[in-house]
Amino acid sequence: MNKPLKDKVALVTGGSRGVGFATALELARRGAKVVITARGQKRLLDSKEKLASIGADAEAVTGDVGKWDDAKRMIDAAIGKFGRLDILINNAGVSMRGNFDELTPEVCAQVVQTNLMGCIYPTKAAINHIIASKGSIIFISSIAGLFGVPGTSIYCATKKALTGLAESMRLELIPKGVHIGVVYLGFTEHDPEKRLIAADGSLLPPDRPAHHTQAQAAKLIIKMVEKRKKQLIMTPAGSIGWLMYRLSPTIVEKAILMAMSGEWGIYKRFS
Repeated sequence: MNKPLKDKVALVTGGSRGVGFATALELARRGAKVVITARGQKRLLDSKEKLASIGADAEAVTGDVGKWDDAKRMIDAAIGKFGRLDILINNAGVSMRGNFDELTPEVCAQVVQTNLMGCIYPTKAAINHIIASKGSIIFISSIAGLFGVPGTSIYCATKKALTGLAESMRLELIPKGVHIGVVYLGFTEHDPEKRLIAADGSLLPPDRPAHHTQAQAAKLIIKMVEKRKKQLIMTPAGSIGWLMYRLSPTIVEKAILMAMSGEWGIYKRFS
C-alpha cells in the first residue's frame, strides 16, 4: 500500500476504541507514527498492542482530555517520544440523551467539559507544534453539529461549537500553513460496551442503528487529512439535511416535529 503519511506523527484522542481506534489503525497502515489517548488504561494498552501487532510505532497516554494538565501531558508525551506532531485528531467525546428540562447540571457540565474543552485543551497544547510542522487539526463533530436534534441539546451545543472554533482557527492559521478540518459523523457502528449518558447521569446503551462502520468512517477521515479538506459530512442523509436546513430551517423543524409526533421509523434512523 502507498503510504503518503509515512513517518508523520499523529495523536488521536479517544483512541482506545470505536472510530478513534479505527482511525489510529488506518493512520498506522499508511505509515504514520501514532499516539493514542483515553481514560481507561487497560483498554488503551490493549489497543496499543493491537497497533504494535501490525508493525506500528505507537505510544499510549492515559488521561482525561477535559483536564488541562492531562491534555498537555498527552502532547508532551508525543513530542518526547517522536520529536514532532503533524496531525491531531480530536475524537474523544461523550453522547447523551434527554430533554433539556430533565438534564441535571452535572450532566450538562460533563458533556461540555469532554466534548468542547476536551477539544480545546489538546489543541491549545499542540498548536505550536502543529504550526511548526504545517500540519492538520481535525475535530470530530456530528450531524447533530449541523442542526439541532431534540433530546440531545447539550451534545448539539458542543458539536456546533466545534464548527465556530474550527472556522475561527482556520482564518487565523491558513497563513501559517495549518489545515483545520471538521468531520460530521453520522451514527456509527459502536462497541458493545459503549454507553450514553441519560438525563439523570445514568448510563444507557446506544439506541440508534449504525449509518456506517468504524472502518468506513476512519478511511474517510484519513482521506480528508491527506487532501486537507475543511469539511466532511459523513452520510447522504446528513448532507441533505444540512442543505435543507440552510435553505429553510422552518421546513426542517416542521419535518422533525411531524416525524416525532408520528413516531416515524425514519426519525429514529436519522435522528
